[in-house]
Order: sequence, then structure tokens, then C-alpha cells
Amino acid sequence: MKLKIIYKYLISLFFHFIYGKVFLTSFKIKRKKIVSSLFDKKNKYFFYELENVRIYTDKNENVSVIKNNKLINEVSYQQINNYLKNNKFNQVLKSGTPKFHKTFNGKILMLAQGASGYSNYCHWFLDIIPRIKLFTIVNKKNIDYIYLNKPNNFQRESLKVLGLNKIKFIDSKKFNHVFSKKLFICSHPNYKHGTIVNAHSKIPVWIIKYIKNTFVHLCRKKYKRKIKIFIDRSDSKYNHCKLINNRSIINYLKRRGFEIIKLSDLKLKEQIEKFFNAKIIIGPHGAGLANLIFCKKLTKVIEIRPANHPNKVYERISKINNLSYKLISLDYIKDNNEGDMELNLNLLSKYIS
Repeated sequence: MKLKIIYKYLISLFFHFIYGKVFLTSFKIKRKKIVSSLFDKKNKYFFYELENVRIYTDKNENVSVIKNNKLINEVSYQQINNYLKNNKFNQVLKSGTPKFHKTFNGKILMLAQGASGYSNYCHWFLDIIPRIKLFTIVNKKNIDYIYLNKPNNFQRESLKVLGLNKIKFIDSKKFNHVFSKKLFICSHPNYKHGTIVNAHSKIPVWIIKYIKNTFVHLCRKKYKRKIKIFIDRSDSKYNHCKLINNRSIINYLKRRGFEIIKLSDLKLKEQIEKFFNAKIIIGPHGAGLANLIFCKKLTKVIEIRPANHPNKVYERISKINNLSYKLISLDYIKDNNEGDMELNLNLLSKYIS
């Protein structure tokens, strides 16, 4: 352990010598207000065009934009233990930028916001896609690169809809320290202060309407009979918001005509079709419920989540979309490898009937 600490310290000293110390100052940059009929008066967003800056990310909680060794407050991010922290907590102020940078000469659109923006389905649609929209409102110029992660399947599908499927990506996981001669950045569409959960629980109306209008046309199948679906979350690599008695719930709902789906098995357009054609949706809290954006009004939604989980994002989406939303709040169960909550079948029956 001591050797590891000493190694990190020596690495930090080495890169401090190469790039210098990063300082937090009141460094001012020019910005342009983004104006659109999409927004209401509460929404204030800005566009930034920067030259000769460095981007550094720890691939997890911090994204730092640096010019002349000064951290640029307005466009750097700190998502620390789910809290949106002040720039004084940015890691580069303490450890510097401990990796050799790679220079990119083209025009880069920066979308990196930390680990939450990488592959999470909900963050992709509520954070990243709206940032792309903000950019296209104010800047119609071609870009050469997007700075984020290498896109996965559903990200590529959605980028194709936006006409960006041929844009090159600079993988921020691989190139976590880059020098950009021309960098474009827009305000985050919903992160303000407090926690990420609070931000999503108050998601602006325009984001939900824009996403729905942009992607719902992927739904080509209109089912003659509306379906009932249960989201099986057992495929999640995370243990939270999972049902310990998941198999019993599945067997119970199958007997009542429910279709059991794992969203990771479906393409983007298939997910949209399922939610668009559903008359009732039941599922534990999870990123896939972002598909509630594509439901028709009055679709019945039953979300299941632990009582200690404060995220109200799907209640918020349901309200915006005029869905019939209900929450089953369950006791949080610790230290169980199967999950963190258990749903009584009699209780579920009351919500379904």
C-alpha cells in the first residue's frame, strides 16, 4: 500500500514537471446564449468555443477543461459520490494531469461528463442527446470529432437518427488527456447543483418532448392488441434495484399474460416499439425505464424501488407524458447477492387489479 502511494506521488511529480500545476481561478471565457422555442424561461444554456485547451478526465468523476494551466469553471465537471460538486473539488487541482496528452487538430464537440455518460441508457437520452441538440441549435458547422466514449450499439442507433453516425469519436476512456486546437462545449441540459438524482428528478419538459418527437418514428410496428410487459432486470451488472424473488414474480406475471423482457436483448427500435405498444409496464427502477418517454398517454406504469432510493425521474417522465404512474416502495435489504428488495405477490396483485 505504501509503495502504491509513493508511486502515485512520483508520477504526479513527474507530470507536474512536464505540464505544470493546474490552478483554480476566475478565468473568464466568452459564451453565447442558446435561444430556442423548445425552452421555457427557466432554461438558460450557453455555447462555448475554445482554442488551445486541454481536456483531462479520470474516467470516473472528474472532467477538467484547462487553458494556460487554469481550470475553466463553467465547463468542467465533478460528479463525486453522486453529488455535483464545486470546481474546487476537481481532482486535477490536487494530482495534476498524470498522463501524456494527445493532440487533435480538428474541431471537437465535448460531451464527456464522467462515468455516468458512458454507457448508461438513461443518461445517454437525458444528458448526452440533449447536449447534441443544444449544439446544433447554435452551431451548424461541421465537427470532426466527438469527445466521449466509443459508442455502443444503442448509441450508434440513436446517432444514426441524428445524422451523426459517420462522426469520428475520440474515446475518452483511451485518450483521457487530449490537447484540442478547437473545442466546442454546451451547458449541461439539466445538471445544476445538488445531486445527479435531484437533477434528473426535475428534468426539463423540453428534453422529454424532444427525445420523443425525435425517436418515436423508429416504432414501425403498431400492435393490434396492447401488450403487458415486465422488465426483468436480472441482466444488470449492478446489484441495486433488483428483486430477490424475481423468478417468482416472473412466473406470477406470465400466468397473467405479461411478456417478460430483458432490455439488453433488444435493439433501440425494439425497445421503443415495446413501450409504445404497452398498456401496462411493471419494472424495478433502472435505466431502461427511460423508455417511458415513448409511451402513449394513460399507459399504466408500476415502478418498483427501494424506499431509500430517492430518484423520481420516472415519476417525472410519467407526469410529463400523462401516464398513469404508481410506485411500489419496498424495504431496502442489505447484503443479499440476489438483490436488495423483495416484492410480496399479494401486494403486486393489488396494484395490477
